[in-house]
Amino acid sequence: MKTIFVHLSGSKRGKTEVFDNEKIVIGTDSLCDLRFDPDKDRFTSPLHAEIEFKDCNFILRDKGSQKGTFINKELVKEALLLDGDLIEFGEKGPKIRFRVRTDEADVCKPVVEMLKDAIDRTKEQPTGRLATAATFLKELAWEAITQSSMSLRITIVSILILFICGIVAIPYFSLQRFQQTAERIQILEKEHVAIEKERLFVENLIKEYSPGVCLIQGSYYFIEETSGEPLTFEEEEEGGGFSAKPVVHEYTGTGFLISKDGILVTNRHVAEPWWGKQTFYPPSEFKLAPKFEVLRAFFPGIEKPFPLKVEKLSVEADVALLSIEMDSYNIPALELDTTGRDAIVGEPIVLLGYPAGLSAILAKLSQTAPDGIEMLKELPFLNLAEVLSNRGMIRPYATQGHVTDALLDKIIFDAQTTLGGSGGPLFNRTGKVIGINYGIFTGFKGSNFALPIKYALRLMSQEQEEEE
Repeated sequence: MKTIFVHLSGSKRGKTEVFDNEKIVIGTDSLCDLRFDPDKDRFTSPLHAEIEFKDCNFILRDKGSQKGTFINKELVKEALLLDGDLIEFGEKGPKIRFRVRTDEADVCKPVVEMLKDAIDRTKEQPTGRLATAATFLKELAWEAITQSSMSLRITIVSILILFICGIVAIPYFSLQRFQQTAERIQILEKEHVAIEKERLFVENLIKEYSPGVCLIQGSYYFIEETSGEPLTFEEEEEGGGFSAKPVVHEYTGTGFLISKDGILVTNRHVAEPWWGKQTFYPPSEFKLAPKFEVLRAFFPGIEKPFPLKVEKLSVEADVALLSIEMDSYNIPALELDTTGRDAIVGEPIVLLGYPAGLSAILAKLSQTAPDGIEMLKELPFLNLAEVLSNRGMIRPYATQGHVTDALLDKIIFDAQTTLGGSGGPLFNRTGKVIGINYGIFTGFKGSNFALPIKYALRLMSQEQEEEE
């Protein structure tokens, strides 16, 4: 199987290169197989991408390029390549047309060619409708087993099973019907490729960005501003009598890292949980003020929690910026959509977060450690998070869906979430964050709300202006 690159722009414009490698490394470095000029092709990275031929499929992977890799004008991290695809190595970088040439010795054959060859061989066999159908099925099965990829074999075997069921139900079966299904099989194959591309996208997004999505845990109480004394309630002790205990409020939320400087984005009602709420305490001549006991973040794969500092609170939307001390930890920063365009109704999205907080994480643990689940439930709220983190159980949930409506101040989507998922990132198909989850509609699970990422970008801009 030969790979052909037709250069449409860049330093090699007008040239055609042919490779028969199983893996082709692409970039401006001198060791790359497909090498671009580092002076002329400035948007292409030294190690930009690679193309691997595996199981009769060509798979393109971005290798950490600075300006991205695009297939048919769509930013990708990993995707299946089809004959005729347009590839761009870096936005405004060199463009090539991807072509495939099959040699006689190759065993990767298009579905239509398999059908034609199976039909031609069937015509040479003795006539008889049932015999003809059986011969055709045998020939097509042989083509599928010997000359197609594993994923395509599964598709063709499924189709053969349907054909066999049809033969049992219908006594007369003509060869012409197989020819009429060729176009339908082509459509199925394209649908299969599209599904595989989407699967790879979601799988890679979760793998790459989950470590940058944190569980936020908070614990706070109210104090009397003048004396500094906490608001308390009386609790009966075991030996008799009563003691004053602070009224402590505990909660969880979601946040995500957006810079290597340790800046996080979340909702304002997560960073400041009393925001917008009335406190229903008895009337008092004293003025109460909230005070955090704990505000911290747990990132997947890192046992210790990170203390959180509130950097900036939005006055126009439910958005806040927090910060952590990164130390030497390599936590991935999520990429925000800075194009300024509105979300597109109907476009697929992925939501990451911690809906239901520690309860949902405990539910996962119960499948692997049923003997310890009851003991863990008895742990105090703060201690429980630390134990779960030490066991490597704090990882965000991922749900998929679509944008169902896009307004100026909100994105409405149908990916499932619930309390605790507030502050989670909403990704579009290019892997960029387009929204921040902030609310659910309790009467209908298919309608949840996110703030457009523009509100976070504005808050970041305000903070930078204040620093200057």
